[in-house]
Amino acid sequence: MSKTLHLRSLLVVGASAAALTAMSSPAFAQGANVIEELVVTAQRREESLQDVPVAVSAFSEDSLRVQRIDGGQNLLQAIPNVNFSRSNFGGYNLSIRGIGTKVVGSGEAGVSFHQNNTPQSANHLADAEFYDVERVEVLRGPQGTLYGRNATGGVVNVITVKPAVGDEHMSGWLSAEYGNYKTTRLKGAVNVPLNDYMAMRWAASYVKRDGYGDNTYTHNDIDDRDLSSSRLQFRIKPNDVLDVNVLWEHFNEKDSRSRIGKQLCIPDPGPATIGGVATGANRNFFSQGCLPGSRYQNAAYGAVNSVATLGGLLAQLGGLSNGDLNAGKIQDHNLLNIESVTDPIYQAQQDFFQIDASVALTDSLTLASLTGVNYNEGYSYQDYNRVVGTGTFSPVGFMAFVAPGGFVTDPQVGRDNKLRAFDLGRTDSKEFSQELRLFSNSEGPLNFSVGALYTKGQSVTDYYVFANSLTAFAQLSDLGGIPNTYPYYVDPNFPPSDNEGRNYYDSRGHGTTTSKAVFGEVYWSLSDTLKLTAGLRYTDDHKVLDSTPITLLAGPTKTAPPPGSGVIANPNFTGGRGAAPSVRVDYQNAATTGRLNLQWTPELSFTEASTFYATYARGYKAGGFNTPCDATTPGCSATTSSFAPEQLDAFELGTKNSLLGGSLILNATAFYYNYKGYQISKIVNKSSQNENVDAKIKGVEIESIWEPIRNLRFNLQYGWLDTEIQNGASIDTMNRTQGNPNLVVVKATDGSNCVATTSGVATLLTIAPSAVLGICSGLPAALAGAIGIYNYPAGVATAPAFVNNAPAVNTVANIGQGIPVALTGKELPNSPKWTLGFGAQYKWMFDNWDLTARADYYRQADSYARIFNSTTDALEGYQNVNATVTLSNSDWGLDVQLYGKNLTDEQPITDLYLTDDSSGLFTNTFTLEPRQYGVTVTKKF
Repeated sequence: MSKTLHLRSLLVVGASAAALTAMSSPAFAQGANVIEELVVTAQRREESLQDVPVAVSAFSEDSLRVQRIDGGQNLLQAIPNVNFSRSNFGGYNLSIRGIGTKVVGSGEAGVSFHQNNTPQSANHLADAEFYDVERVEVLRGPQGTLYGRNATGGVVNVITVKPAVGDEHMSGWLSAEYGNYKTTRLKGAVNVPLNDYMAMRWAASYVKRDGYGDNTYTHNDIDDRDLSSSRLQFRIKPNDVLDVNVLWEHFNEKDSRSRIGKQLCIPDPGPATIGGVATGANRNFFSQGCLPGSRYQNAAYGAVNSVATLGGLLAQLGGLSNGDLNAGKIQDHNLLNIESVTDPIYQAQQDFFQIDASVALTDSLTLASLTGVNYNEGYSYQDYNRVVGTGTFSPVGFMAFVAPGGFVTDPQVGRDNKLRAFDLGRTDSKEFSQELRLFSNSEGPLNFSVGALYTKGQSVTDYYVFANSLTAFAQLSDLGGIPNTYPYYVDPNFPPSDNEGRNYYDSRGHGTTTSKAVFGEVYWSLSDTLKLTAGLRYTDDHKVLDSTPITLLAGPTKTAPPPGSGVIANPNFTGGRGAAPSVRVDYQNAATTGRLNLQWTPELSFTEASTFYATYARGYKAGGFNTPCDATTPGCSATTSSFAPEQLDAFELGTKNSLLGGSLILNATAFYYNYKGYQISKIVNKSSQNENVDAKIKGVEIESIWEPIRNLRFNLQYGWLDTEIQNGASIDTMNRTQGNPNLVVVKATDGSNCVATTSGVATLLTIAPSAVLGICSGLPAALAGAIGIYNYPAGVATAPAFVNNAPAVNTVANIGQGIPVALTGKELPNSPKWTLGFGAQYKWMFDNWDLTARADYYRQADSYARIFNSTTDALEGYQNVNATVTLSNSDWGLDVQLYGKNLTDEQPITDLYLTDDSSGLFTNTFTLEPRQYGVTVTKKF
């Protein structure tokens, strides 16, 4: 029999070691320092934390508040082997045990997000803040036999407080906060009883503050916050048989949130000589924009060689500029600062509707229905290059008519005499889910839970990149200033309303994902101390994507280009304007997954209570589509249209123990994963390409609480993680030659890169230097053969050249894409070898007042941002320190808290995003929020 104090009334309190330690008003056995045992619903039924045979962490609103876990980005500080960072297109990567979201496009998250058990593919875990929550639960390991969508890494489930039925009086709470950066937070909730069996609850949150960073060009602060959220619920519970709760939640944000941080680059001026031959005026055509190397060195605060970008390259070819327009540029070292002509614009809106109903068919049998509808809209606009160049336009020839006085007038960018580029992203999604579940709760040895889930999600995405040099090039063609080209339609609208322009990059898609699943678990108590759980799930996923081919600077093809002209025919549309016909791709896959768990709860002489468990689980995540590349891009044929699903076999051993008379809790877990098809992405040829690799993952997690004397508590969370890729090879676009002196990187006219032989390029520079930009498209057969420019050494991956208008002149040469990097033995990205969290808390009690002081320390080890594990990918480990002092009066229902977050003002790089060749291979960075401090007053009524 357990000797610990079992407080089932503390159901709403957190269930991780840190959450237990952080209880704002803990209850103790009289005169004893005993750590109370809590109850959670991690397996969708009430169970004591120490009895749950899974790795789970949970946090009540009180524990979230005292630890200053304001939102999803702070969860990593209190859970072992968890990592978090923002990602490039406004999303986030929450990884558990090395499994997260390093896939883009139609890929799904490895860690699934749920609100009140309803899955949300589109959500604001990284944007919104927690408020009026009963608890936040984080389950580690593959899920699916109980929770909605499949998840290979784990589940985050935010459970909101339901209206309290049966109360006689209105109740609630209100919290007001003020901090540095003029931070204002208002949160609160009110519960209104309507009668004996109906109640309403309204909760809201409002956050407004100044920006964390500066735009050194406009001299405005950026990355501010102006967001609000509200939640309205109605609950009907006339008896113990029927319980229906209807919820509507609205989230809105409109501010200058910086979707990414600073853009880093070690500038690449291009080689002065190749094979002993001077590159001369062609030097920039051998630059890839940015060089590989550590992003922590001073040299990384330069700017991309503009000629290595598509916009800068066309500016030079069209006579708008000459040379690198960013030459000599040096950025300040504050990762929160940017230099941009305009401040970022970030807008997001969500409406979530849910109906949660249950009916008790008998005393031990319940039927539950969970219906969810989730609408999301997003909009962002920001400087694409994050710096203002050092050079100005100096037009020559026909370009002087396009850009009089050096100023280009662009309908999307505006009028300017410097190279300007911006990106704009718009998303619109709708998701419907319906779950039915039948479960038992009998006193016999057998119980079960079976269910079915149907989800359908639809999304429309539109991602633009505008550049005034692209528009100038299109306008120059319309004037007839570029031989052998057709006119390009210049869209006069901003934002583009008709999607007809050929003067900007536009990646558009309409996707539909339909998933059907049946799942269930059986629970069999073999004896008083032995319990077996067996679960099974069958999932059928169907995805359809209608994508519009990229038509940047693509002209009409009603008449075929003349043979040998070198003009590229684009078969994707038939006019000089108008949206290109969409291309439909279809994906369907089914999988069977499950879970087997054996739990043993012996009575041992040296513990107060112990649980041991062994689990085998199979996880699954669907595959999807890659973004179509520009068909006119050399090397496009080397890309793939889809990527495979993931499958994970997970083995786990765990134990949970109460020791030393109940004053010490010690929990430990060891796990081993056999991962098939881990999904990873990179940007190639202006499109997102997702690849699959296999991996092995193993690790250990320890969570502990110790209360040596009454009111003094310590907590520890430690995670050790070892990840290793087992197969595969992939080209690192940042380092295509892998240091081979016999190869050199060459730029193509569309901004992409390829590799050619050093000796062949040296010869070409001597006999035909004007042909350099044709290397990646395929040189005439006689010339190429004579100089051996495509006679690659062993190990170079190739792809067919695009141009083949006249075999007598051109040949379909196999153009070198680079040397693939062997991935075997590499670590998975964003998987630090260890994470450590330590907290200490002491409470002084004075009559009706309590004073609680708490400090939390977190640190993670080094890791990598990409699977190549190069110096370019290195992420240095970092630390974080938070502290709070809380004065409470339970009779008054009053709390006053002084808080500090990131007290040492760390500014680590939490993740990196490498762009593609046509953008010059710059690296976008992500970092922590700076030091924050303030005071919060909370009143309950």
